[in-house]
Amino acid sequence: MKSWTWMLIVILTVTLSAWAAGPAPLKIKSLKNNVNLRAKPIPTAEVVGQVSANDILISKSMDGEWVEIVPPTNVNFYVLGDYVKDGVIQCRQKVNVRSGPGINFTIVGQLVSAKKVIVRGAAADWVKIAPPESCSVWISRSLVEVMVDQPARAAPAKVKPVNIDTAKVEPVKAEPVKPAPVAAKKPEDKPAAKPQTSKVALERSTVPVIPRTNDTGVAVAGWTNTAAEAQNKPPADLVLIPSLGQGQWKQYDGTLRPRGVLARTPSRYRLVSYDTNGNARTVCYVKGNNDQLSTLINRPMIISGREYWVQRQNYPVLIPDRIVLK
Repeated sequence: MKSWTWMLIVILTVTLSAWAAGPAPLKIKSLKNNVNLRAKPIPTAEVVGQVSANDILISKSMDGEWVEIVPPTNVNFYVLGDYVKDGVIQCRQKVNVRSGPGINFTIVGQLVSAKKVIVRGAAADWVKIAPPESCSVWISRSLVEVMVDQPARAAPAKVKPVNIDTAKVEPVKAEPVKPAPVAAKKPEDKPAAKPQTSKVALERSTVPVIPRTNDTGVAVAGWTNTAAEAQNKPPADLVLIPSLGQGQWKQYDGTLRPRGVLARTPSRYRLVSYDTNGNARTVCYVKGNNDQLSTLINRPMIISGREYWVQRQNYPVLIPDRIVLK
């Protein structure tokens, strides 16, 4: 009788373990070029990198709108430099891994003490590292597809009935697993393209340069990282004041507002700040993608980009590269 009891415990343990294991990670494929990877499953989260069409990614979870994936190797994350010594995490508590070099950036994972990391550089008090597999980034579900050649998963073992009267337990036999049929390769399927890396490196110690969004949300309004932008060329419709300070990198804190009805300004939107009495003061004009900017009206933000001074204007014009909503 004791043997039957122990065998029943073993069977239940195996069955519960198989049930709790859940589905194995799936391979997914990017459908377009310049698809954004985000730090959180929301359209306004920071963009931490991009993938190209046919890039293969490993998913961790999937819902209706977003897919959680293992970060590609070309993504950079950051940890506070005080916790990294000789490429090893040294801290009694878990250390936060962030999407950028500052506490205002999203936490994408955590590392335990004695965990080795690959150091790629530094930004002020922060250390840039290669992405650990324990961290996660997110991609829009509509911009990927699940690969058809997924590995088959073994079916749960079936247990034959036990004759309790004789206390004989028959051995458990698992049915043979048939390999999953492999779909024929479509003519349009191509090998995964390697991500294209820009030759122009725009280094910033506080706010990194991130391209304009290419998915369903609005995180960054303005130009994309083209060769013209890398050369600090302003929009052609701006009549600039001759000055050596044009095109400098600036960052401002304020609230996005539309321009006055009768005001003649170089853009439709302006950034304002409010004093203790609630009076608004214009900080700069914001010139970028009007459709995207219109969704951010009255939203407090930190905005950064190239600044230009235009003739017959009292405030500068900012061409945004990055907008972080508060």
